[in-house]
Amino acid sequence: MRAFLKEIARDLYTFFTSITLAIVLISLIALLALLGTLIPQETFTREVDYIARYGVEGYNTLKKLQLTNIFGSWYFLFLMALFTLNLAACTHKRLMASWRYWKLPMGFIRPEDLKRFEHSYAISGSVCSDASPKIREVLQRHGYRVREHNSQILAEKWRWERFGIDVFHISLVIVIFGGLVTMLFGYRTFAIAHQGDVLRLPGADFAVRVNRFWSENYKNSERVMDWRTELTVIENDKEILTKTIEVNAPLRYKGYNFYQSAFGTDWQGAARVTLALFRADGTALGEFVGTVDDGFAVPSENIFVKIGAFLPDFALTENLIAYSRTQRLENPAVFVEIYDAQGFRLMRTWAFSRPEMQRFWETTMARVGGETPYRIKLVGMTAPEFTGLQITKDPGRPIVYFGFLFVIVGLLVHMYFKHRQIWVHISENEIVIAGTVRNNLKSFAEEFRRLVREIERLQIVTHPESELVV
Repeated sequence: MRAFLKEIARDLYTFFTSITLAIVLISLIALLALLGTLIPQETFTREVDYIARYGVEGYNTLKKLQLTNIFGSWYFLFLMALFTLNLAACTHKRLMASWRYWKLPMGFIRPEDLKRFEHSYAISGSVCSDASPKIREVLQRHGYRVREHNSQILAEKWRWERFGIDVFHISLVIVIFGGLVTMLFGYRTFAIAHQGDVLRLPGADFAVRVNRFWSENYKNSERVMDWRTELTVIENDKEILTKTIEVNAPLRYKGYNFYQSAFGTDWQGAARVTLALFRADGTALGEFVGTVDDGFAVPSENIFVKIGAFLPDFALTENLIAYSRTQRLENPAVFVEIYDAQGFRLMRTWAFSRPEMQRFWETTMARVGGETPYRIKLVGMTAPEFTGLQITKDPGRPIVYFGFLFVIVGLLVHMYFKHRQIWVHISENEIVIAGTVRNNLKSFAEEFRRLVREIERLQIVTHPESELVV
């Protein structure tokens, strides 16, 4: 049984250390990330906008496949989990190889073999007795760690650079872990706020009040240059701090971030409309004022008019679902329902500001559903300005930053430091110098020449005859 489990563990280790698996996973993750940029994601997209773009069936299909929330879907998280395991297994495998390389000491190499190195230099002649300490001093001056073994000087530097790529791999695991921390414990939302609103966040022991907000235009232009919002943090009924935020200059407090994200008139969320109400025979019942998600009573008729929605630019999808094409007052419309005293719905309809749209709608509804007991016209509308705040809590951000820092460190070590080794064999009538480097042969060739020239200038060989191979 133990042998069987060991075999399964070995097969799993082989599977997760596969480069092919890494390529497949990276390709799939990149494909999903691309889809996530092409298909609007739920955080900042309304349901009606999906329906307007894809239709009811298309939207339901996207939602069922979790394509409107790709980065939170089970299959994206599953791929990320597999990639993390693959990366961790590959890192372990390479780290073990790097450790074995680190523990492998430089050893004695015969002089005839040293002469076959790509970088080698032989000086023949009578060698002085103090040659060894002088050569050691030259090598140490160039940063080499030096020791002697069997009449050979063994020098090396930057053996640790082999771990640079391992640091890079470990850093990627740290970055992924930081993203997972944010996904599990983070917070992200988009809030539409009006002047004086107090925002309370889940899990936070403070609130944020919106004092005021405004926009700034370019000089002699109506083009908006910047949006600004003044926020005050309130904790334990005390004002802690006040800050004016703008794009790319958020308020940060206790791990929460408040970004300036939008600005405009809140037609769809807080419109206040004036409606003219008529009986079916044309008798005017007066003008009444109400707000979205509320309404007004008409005592003379013993009815209640509920205002369900306001669209500043009314349009219909192919499936006859109403939505607003823009946030400008191009074709304003209000959806109303009328209830009797017992709560029974008498009718529901859209009321328009544009006369031609009102006539078209009433005519169409009369043909489809017959006469209605009341007629309604939209005669006025106002709405407060709003500021749009993107609110986030990203507890994994320090971990991600830490990971990226070491990604850079690992890459720099891997790119600019390469393990270098020098052998110097000293005999009575010859000095053989040879060197090797793990990579970057060109830069090592230049350093090897400098070392040879400095050793030659020591004049530790009389009547020298040299042979250089580079």
